Amino acid sequence: MRRNFDWLTPGRRGGRSTSFWLESAAVVLLILNAIALFLYLDPPGGSKRGLAEEESQIQQEILATRARATRLRLLSQKVQLGSRESADFEARYFLPKRLAYEDVIAEIQRMSKVSGLQEREAAFTEEPIEGAPDLELLNVTATFQGSYENLMRFFSEADRSPMLLMIDAVQAAPQQRSMQINTTIRFQAILRDNGGLAGGMP
Repeated sequence: MRRNFDWLTPGRRGGRSTSFWLESAAVVLLILNAIALFLYLDPPGGSKRGLAEEESQIQQEILATRARATRLRLLSQKVQLGSRESADFEARYFLPKRLAYEDVIAEIQRMSKVSGLQEREAAFTEEPIEGAPDLELLNVTATFQGSYENLMRFFSEADRSPMLLMIDAVQAAPQQRSMQINTTIRFQAILRDNGGLAGGMP
């Protein structure tokens, strides 16, 4: 005789087994939902907000690094430019020691002639420059005679001279019986010893 089975009706055969599987499925779904909620709230790589903050921090660090690199590059360019300008300045204005006396005398005589001052005598001395073993300071003390206008023109010529001939000290005394002025001027120039023979007064 054919029998009908109702698997969902409690108290009948198979009802307890069905209830167990339903409860097991509910527990599994509950666990899966809990896992999904946990992964949503605190994913392994971090939350969306945390990842966004980390990304923002990384971008700021990248920008800061780029800014530092730019500053270092500009500083390097300035150092290189300063080094080139320093080398150009030295090559132009530091006098080779073996030729310095001749060049300085010629320039002082030229300025005296243009300004109308009469050069009387000159004395030369050298002194080392501290911290620069290959450089020396040439001191030239020269006396002149002429008018006030001649002296002012001489200073103008010295200011425009292509040679770095610095005026360190000036002493002027007018003569009692004329409009002439006796003037003592000390010049300074920088000498570079390139290993050649030292120059000197002939």
